[in-house]
Amino acid sequence: MSGAATGSTWLDEWNRGQDTYVSDRHRDRHFGEVAESIIRLLPARPARVLDYGPGEALFADRVAEASGEVILCEAADSIRARLTARFDGHPKVSVIGPVGLAALAPGSIDLMVVHSVVQYLTPEELDNLLLDAHRLLADDGRLVVGDLVPPQVGLVSDTVDLLRFALRGGFLVDTVRALVRIAVSPYARLRRQHGLRRLTEHEMAAHARRAGLTGQRLRPNLGNNQTRWAFVARRTGTPTGTADSPG
Repeated sequence: MSGAATGSTWLDEWNRGQDTYVSDRHRDRHFGEVAESIIRLLPARPARVLDYGPGEALFADRVAEASGEVILCEAADSIRARLTARFDGHPKVSVIGPVGLAALAPGSIDLMVVHSVVQYLTPEELDNLLLDAHRLLADDGRLVVGDLVPPQVGLVSDTVDLLRFALRGGFLVDTVRALVRIAVSPYARLRRQHGLRRLTEHEMAAHARRAGLTGQRLRPNLGNNQTRWAFVARRTGTPTGTADSPG
């Protein structure tokens, strides 16, 4: 789960340390599969990777070894502190916050990954994030947005997907035991109160065009949840501004 958030409510939730994983094995399998997905997206040459809203990013070192350099940009102070401690001294992994993102040089990123973030963003926040991508991407760089939630997917679909993942990953018993805890957790209450942002491919493409990007659906989705979807985009034009209303 990402450290990026809508307003203060989601960000406060991540800073409080809300745990959406049912066990250590669940957490490891989740971040392991996301890391492997990112590695498969790398270009053949050494690349500079920006992982925006990476959450715990347990295996960012694997991505760095495969790519050359990984920058983790995390907005939640508590998560960023853990990332800094985990990768302290690693020659190929650096950790920054939003201020550090603004300081990155234009055209300096070969692959920007935004996974399990957009569902917590307002339309304006999404537009601003895409404008950042337009500024940061190299001429042949790519933006990959993972875990986008389609309109037809809700809490039931996510629960079924979690159970399937747990069965494959060997933590089904832990998951069944944790379902009640998850249902009454602060995360679940916030989700019921605010909902998750859902997007069609047409809506996501429209957001991208406003930022001077052209993109399309990418298959498969990053990580394990294939009821959600991914989007890949490149710089192709000049930004035209942000939306006045949801895309």
